[in-house]
Amino acid sequence: MSYYNNDNSNNYYPPPPPLHQQQYDNSGNGGGYYQPPPPQQQQQQYQQYQQQQPFYQPPPVNNNAHYPPPPPPQQQHQGFGGFDGDFKGAKQYNRTPKFRDLWAALLFLAHFALFVVMAVLFIKALPSSAFKYSGQLKYTKNFYSWPTMIMWLCVLLASIVFSVLYLLILQMFAGQMLVISFWFSVLVMIGTGAYYLAAKIWFAGALMVIFGIFYALMWFSWRHRIPFSKLVLQTVCRITRRFPSTMVISLVFLIIQTAYSALWSLAFAGSFKHMEKYQSCSMHTDRNGRQYQSCSNPKEILAWIYMVFSFYWTSSVILNVLHTTISGTFATYYFFEGAPGGYPTKHVMLSSLKRSTTNSFGSICFGSLIVALIQTVRSVLRAIRGQGNDNIAVQLIACCVDCILGCIEGLVEFFNKYAYVEIAIYGKPFTQAAKDTWSLIKDRGVDALINDCLIGNVLQMGSFLCAAVVALIAWLYITITKPEYNSTGSYTAPIILSAFIIAMSMFMVLLKCIDSGAATTFVCLAEDPEAMQRNNPELYRMVREAYPNVVRGVRDNNNSSY
Repeated sequence: MSYYNNDNSNNYYPPPPPLHQQQYDNSGNGGGYYQPPPPQQQQQQYQQYQQQQPFYQPPPVNNNAHYPPPPPPQQQHQGFGGFDGDFKGAKQYNRTPKFRDLWAALLFLAHFALFVVMAVLFIKALPSSAFKYSGQLKYTKNFYSWPTMIMWLCVLLASIVFSVLYLLILQMFAGQMLVISFWFSVLVMIGTGAYYLAAKIWFAGALMVIFGIFYALMWFSWRHRIPFSKLVLQTVCRITRRFPSTMVISLVFLIIQTAYSALWSLAFAGSFKHMEKYQSCSMHTDRNGRQYQSCSNPKEILAWIYMVFSFYWTSSVILNVLHTTISGTFATYYFFEGAPGGYPTKHVMLSSLKRSTTNSFGSICFGSLIVALIQTVRSVLRAIRGQGNDNIAVQLIACCVDCILGCIEGLVEFFNKYAYVEIAIYGKPFTQAAKDTWSLIKDRGVDALINDCLIGNVLQMGSFLCAAVVALIAWLYITITKPEYNSTGSYTAPIILSAFIIAMSMFMVLLKCIDSGAATTFVCLAEDPEAMQRNNPELYRMVREAYPNVVRGVRDNNNSSY
């Protein structure tokens, strides 16, 4: 039956049949959509065909009949991908994640409960005169005293102030800081080499100077990375200004990390006194007939190993919860900013924090456990090497194993960093997130983005400057107050070194919003490049031209079941 009138000179076509009679045409179109009328040159073919067919009387025309219009095509918003106001990547964003790796979360909580019990016992063993305020700052005999606590408080406050100032400068002068950080690294290498040469440490000095010169020559091949790194840094800084809660949450977790570190330090210091009662000694006679005493305390060694393991695991969990929280916030912005449907939640940061501390907490504990085990083994190996064992074979084996574990630790931390982003977005279990991270880096060329991004140089320079300034403040404090416990100067170097390490660690925690933001940008760009095309067309264009594999499309193996 033909719906074309051979004598229809006005090109009038009757309405389509009812919806229940509509069929798919040969081209596969359906749902009320038909092929357009045939061109005029094909009208004779239709006439010849109809002459060969039985004639059927067309249905009477009913001018009052009402034919419903064809259903409209499924509406799609002006944004890139997705329906109902969501982007393509947003369709995979897990709004109702499940509890993952619950066993790891329970194991971590049990381990932490045991640490708290041990900490209470160890702190009680500290000298009774500790932390008693004598009313003076200069003449202090006890290291564990309020004047010393005031010094560490000054270290903490100086670290926070410097980190916040550096973040503000980074927000205003992103491009300039990239160039400055590069040449600052060159100066540090050459300066360190010159110091070694002046101290007549010839090999190390020459090596550092050579590295510094080669690093400076790399400027000619690295300077093309500056525009890309600048654009990424500006994008991350813009999102932190959009969500200032990222900086607030970093400060909150810094306080948590500082409180835990203080508790752990006191517990570790008290463990020496508490574990003395478990020491056992025995007399032995050597080959020359001389007697000597040998003491051992295996329980003390096990307690120290557990304390070190607990410190690594708990610190890693704290930092990774922060990283996952910030990554979830950045991913929410990436997928939902500008979408007609809006954000999936009113409080983006709090929702991300809730997922990190509940549904994804087990996955975070699982990934942190792997790194903590490696770090603990490396600490034991360093302790063996530091005992001055005369057995060269033992020293060599310990050194080699430590080196191998160091490489493994670096790789695991690298993959974990981006696996936690997958966890923050999709709520995946850790093993699945690690596999997808490997596929992301291997198949999509994200490693090229990471290698060409120079944001890490800016953060390293800031951490070094912060640590140097804070160490100088600690040195000025003990020089001015002149505590009696440091009358011989034996505490000066440990205090300066401790202040340096504390300040560097605090700086990296406070600027976690920058580091996590950059990592999330790379992962989201590979997962859904179309969202980047809408939110940041300049960065998308630059990535498309330099790294076409990254924006070639979304992987098919990503599904929303995680």
